[in-house]
Amino acid sequence: MDIEEEIRKKMDELVSQSSILVASPETIEKLKAKGHPIRSSTITYKDYLDALFDKRRKIADSLIKTLPQLSDSIANSTISALYEELKECFAFGIPGAGITLALILFELACKYRLFEEWKKNDPNSKWERIEGIKLTTVIKGLKKHKVISEEERSKLDEFNVDTRNSYIHYNIQKLVKDMVIGELPSMNIETGEVTVVKDVNASKYPHLWFSAKRVLDQKTVVLIVSFCISWVNRLLSTGK
Repeated sequence: MDIEEEIRKKMDELVSQSSILVASPETIEKLKAKGHPIRSSTITYKDYLDALFDKRRKIADSLIKTLPQLSDSIANSTISALYEELKECFAFGIPGAGITLALILFELACKYRLFEEWKKNDPNSKWERIEGIKLTTVIKGLKKHKVISEEERSKLDEFNVDTRNSYIHYNIQKLVKDMVIGELPSMNIETGEVTVVKDVNASKYPHLWFSAKRVLDQKTVVLIVSFCISWVNRLLSTGK
C-alpha cells in the first residue's frame, strides 16, 4: 500500500468516527491535487427536507419544552408576532436563530417601554426618533425614567456588550473564545500520521468557528432566551 492509499484509508476511518470533518481551504486544495476524491453531493429538495426535518426534530423535541412564555397581558402585535417566530425556531430546532430573535425582542421591548415613558411627557412623541437610538442610550433612558434601577442598568449594559452585540453583529471569534474541544483527531496529509490534540481552543482556528458556535448555541439558548423574555414581560406587561 502506497502512502496515498494509506492516507485515504485513514481519512475514511476518521470520517466514519465523526459526523463532522473539518479542513482548511488550503488542505482541501492539497488533497484535490493529490487525487483524493473530494466531492460535493447533490440531492433532491424533498430528500434534503426529509433529512433536515429528521435531524431538527431530535433537537426540537427537547428545545420546545424550554421556551419561556410571553405574558398574555402584553398587547403589542409586533412583539406577539416576533414571539411566534421565536417559537417556530424552537419548534424546528434552530437555537442560533432563536437567540437572535430573542435579542431583537429584548431590544424592541426596551424601546417600546421608553417610548411609552416619552409619551407620558409628550403625547406627540414620534416613534421614528427612537428607532435611531442605540440600545445603550435606551437603557440609560429607562434608568432616567426610573423604570429600572442603577444595578439593573449595569446588568443590562453588560448583557448588551457581552451577549447582544456579539450575536447581532456576528462576532463569531469572540463568541467561541471560551469553547474548548476536549479531543480533536488530526491527520497530517503529507505523512498520514494521525494525532489526537487535546484541549483545543476553537477560537484559534477559523475553520472550527462555526462548528463551535453551533455547540455554543445549543448550550446557551435557554439561558439567553429566558433572560430576554423575562425582560420583555417585565417591561411590557399590563400593570407594570
